[in-house]
Amino acid sequence: MSDVLFVQNTRIEGSGYLGDLVNDDGFDVQSVNAKHEIIPEKEFSLVVILGAPESANDDLPYLRDEQQLIKKCVEKEIPVLGICLGSQLIAKTFGGRVYPGTKKEIGFYNDLVAESNSSLFSGFQKPFTVFHWHGDTFDLPEGATRLVRSEIYPNQAFQYGSAVGLQFHLEVNEQMVNLWLDKTEEKLREIPYIDPDKIRTEIDANISTVKSNMRNFYNNFKTSFHL
Repeated sequence: MSDVLFVQNTRIEGSGYLGDLVNDDGFDVQSVNAKHEIIPEKEFSLVVILGAPESANDDLPYLRDEQQLIKKCVEKEIPVLGICLGSQLIAKTFGGRVYPGTKKEIGFYNDLVAESNSSLFSGFQKPFTVFHWHGDTFDLPEGATRLVRSEIYPNQAFQYGSAVGLQFHLEVNEQMVNLWLDKTEEKLREIPYIDPDKIRTEIDANISTVKSNMRNFYNNFKTSFHL
C-alpha cells in the first residue's frame, strides 16, 4: 500500500478528518513534526503539508526544508497537498508572492466558487462552505492554475504541476475548531470583525458540510492523481 506523509508545523494543526480518510483507506501513514524532526528522505506517494500561525515569508530552517521537499516532489510528479501555510509555501516555492491580506478570514465561510474546469472540485456546490483561518494571501506562481476563488481573495486554491494548494481548511473536525478557538480566543477578541463565540455557535450547523466537502475533494484528488 502507498505511503502518505503528513508534515505538521504546529502541534494543534493535525491531519484531522483528512487523516481519518487516509487511514480508513489503508494507506501507510507517517507524520513528522517539522519544527523538531527531520523530514524523511524516502519517497512517498502523497505529501500533505499542514498549516501553522507562521508566515511562509518567515526565514525558518524547517520551512526552507519544506520548500525543498515541495520542489523535489513536483520535479518527480509526486502529489503534494498544501493546506493554509502549506499552500503559501507551494506558491512561494515556485515564485509566487506571499503577503498580508486586506482582511483576516477566520470561521465558517460559504462564499467559495470553484472554476468550471476544476475536476478536483467536481460535485461541489456553488458557493461551497469551508473553514478559514488565515491572514496572509498569495499571488499565483507563473504557470499555476486557479481552482477556487472568492470575492475577497481570488486565489483560494490552485494547482502547480503535481502540487495543489488550499488556502482554506476542509480537514478540520469539531475538536480542532474548538481547540484553535481556545488557544487564540484572547487575541481574536482584539479583532473587531471576528467573534469567537459566534464561530463556536456555528460549528454544529457547518461541520458536517465541511467534512462532506473534504470527503468529496479527497476522492477527486485520489482519482486525479491515481492514488
